[in-house]
Amino acid sequence: MNSTLFTRYQFLGPFVFCLAILVFVIGMVVPVMEIDGGVYAEISREMYRNGNFLELFLKGQDWLDKPHFQFWITALSFHLFGVSSFSYKLPAVLFMLVGVYYTFRFGKYFYTQNHGYLAALLLLTSQHTITSNSDVRAEPYLTGLTIFALYYLAVFLQERKPSQMILGALGLACLLMTKGLFTIIPVGAGLGLAMIYARDWKGILHWQWLAVVCLTLIFISPLLYGYYIQFDAQPEKVMFGNKNVSGIKFFLWDSQWGRFTNTGPIKGQGDPFFFLHTLLWAYMPWAFLAYFVLFVKAKQLIKRTSTQENYTFFGFVFLFIVFIVSRFQLPHYLNALFPYLSILTAWGILHFSSNRRFLNIFTHIQLWSAVLVLVAILLVHLVFSTQNPTVDIYLVFLVGIALTALLIKSGSTLKKIIFVPAIAILLVNYYINRSFYPQLLKYQAESELAFYMNKHGLEPEKLVTLGVREEMTSFLQDQIVPGFALDSASNTDVQGKYVFTDDAGLKYLQSIGVSYTSIQSFPDFRITVLNGTFFNKKTRNEAVQMKYLLKTAE
Repeated sequence: MNSTLFTRYQFLGPFVFCLAILVFVIGMVVPVMEIDGGVYAEISREMYRNGNFLELFLKGQDWLDKPHFQFWITALSFHLFGVSSFSYKLPAVLFMLVGVYYTFRFGKYFYTQNHGYLAALLLLTSQHTITSNSDVRAEPYLTGLTIFALYYLAVFLQERKPSQMILGALGLACLLMTKGLFTIIPVGAGLGLAMIYARDWKGILHWQWLAVVCLTLIFISPLLYGYYIQFDAQPEKVMFGNKNVSGIKFFLWDSQWGRFTNTGPIKGQGDPFFFLHTLLWAYMPWAFLAYFVLFVKAKQLIKRTSTQENYTFFGFVFLFIVFIVSRFQLPHYLNALFPYLSILTAWGILHFSSNRRFLNIFTHIQLWSAVLVLVAILLVHLVFSTQNPTVDIYLVFLVGIALTALLIKSGSTLKKIIFVPAIAILLVNYYINRSFYPQLLKYQAESELAFYMNKHGLEPEKLVTLGVREEMTSFLQDQIVPGFALDSASNTDVQGKYVFTDDAGLKYLQSIGVSYTSIQSFPDFRITVLNGTFFNKKTRNEAVQMKYLLKTAE
């Protein structure tokens, strides 16, 4: 165990933490990204404005997909800080930091304080943790709540304090109310499989687990009641083309578990290797270390030589396998497992900290990883950017590169393995949040429309959309913008209005005899799904489509 990791060069840990917080704060002022982020932000805004915390609405219509918890927390943030992209992202970042804190607590309790610090650092600086604090969906909440619940229930197994049982059940309930049944799998599988492995039959059959289940059901009862009054008590409502849709059943099965089994109303197609290669970049720059540690830990468990906790390994591996065999696969699903993976990876790093072969191999891997991500962001800038970096970007990179040079020259091998790639990934994401995303979001026409109208004092109550999305516009205008499909809009719907539409909408207006004046055009692209044509600034115009703000005649 290396006891000097956080002693010599004691400023390194605080420096990395402060740089990470700076990266997160800059990402919080970047506008919310469509599609999912815009939808969640607008649902939260409508909940805040209508004061109805039991039912979910999007553009005034019933909405049945994700559960309530994220929207409750975001609506509270809007109440405290007003409606903005910053106040939408703030609680998500705070929940992610809760995850960092409880990753530290877990590592300290079951291993050592050094382990806790290192595990927290790995989680804080993993690529998709950082990305999810800018492109906010449900994942930062899951990141915090998954380790929160596991920590209290695992400690409860050691100390049997009622407060730990209550907090663990609360964590499970919040997980369920964030994204459904699958979210508690890593907690339940981690605890259950670890006890089975240890042949702790008495612990498995302990009556207090029934108390945990009962407490969890009590905590989720407001959500169940909300689903009941919005859907189950009104079977005449049509959702997904059907009547008699049960909101409670959708929450307990169809919403997420039904996706994994491909039996719900929302289906997907899967690649069995998707999460194996996705982890390489999503958990960058720690992925190679993580794969190595998982192999070592699995070998120890097979030989029954593992002397540390096994909750994190079983929790991670079980849900990871569920992800692999499922057909509904998205990169951000992995985020909830990152605290577990960080605890495991930290154990492996410290376990092999005196092994020369390990240090030699992973020094080269980690240093080259740092070089590659820095070269990659330089290429991104050269190919994508149409602007020069700002002064603060130069300053942050100068300080970061100087510090990494100092570490490479005089730091210990272990510090090179950890701090050099950590600083490199934060520098890359400082550039992404400070320069790349602001330029990218110029091609999110719905938010650019709202900024344009606010800047020029155009009345938002006169705005309608025709054949295009409007969630981000509604969110940024702080009111529901009426939207019409091309085949349903009549002359009276659009006459005397500001109309936001695309080329198909222009043709439709002409076909129904509506005259208009073009006010402004906006280049548009689905910025969360990039391609090479758009990414290259020389060919970008070939990839974007134009959307228009029009003023129609009375």
